[in-house]
Amino acid sequence: IMVRILNHLSDLRETRFGQPCPRHGLKLLWWFAHDCVQIDSNGRMTAQCDPANGAFGFHRFYNERLLPKTTLPYYEAGNLHTPGSLPDYVTRSYTGQSDSSNTDRIIVSFDSRWKRFEKIYVTQHSNQVRFDQNHTYCVSTDLLKNIKELSRNDFLREPTNGSERVSISIPSVNTWSLIGP
Repeated sequence: IMVRILNHLSDLRETRFGQPCPRHGLKLLWWFAHDCVQIDSNGRMTAQCDPANGAFGFHRFYNERLLPKTTLPYYEAGNLHTPGSLPDYVTRSYTGQSDSSNTDRIIVSFDSRWKRFEKIYVTQHSNQVRFDQNHTYCVSTDLLKNIKELSRNDFLREPTNGSERVSISIPSVNTWSLIGP
């Protein structure tokens, strides 16, 4: 199974993960980067919570051919049907309806012996049950570090990357040249 790795903020934006509102994926990813993981100088991702104990609504994810096989268990977070498990700023746009407001998830492979995340993935539901393999991505430690450097408002502001801005210049017309003699 091949999963695209997101290394930069521009890679993340290009995927449109967690967009547009009321989707919650970008808020969920910012929360995860700031509250759930610490990255050391060797790129090891130490867990600041215990997914195996259900912290923040994490629960076991049984790989349905979505992610590469691993000897470590996968855990999923982001289901907004679990009240009180995530901060208000993540859940605020949840409508409780069958819309896109509860589409996004984070899935981690977790080594409980070392309290480390080995891999971090973001994905979205393709329907009420299955995840969309074409919209599942591995989040690199570099991208997580970039997210950690940003305030929530700066991360959620669109666009975050100057290359995404479009400017159109309209040449000015000399109105005197349009008026005849």
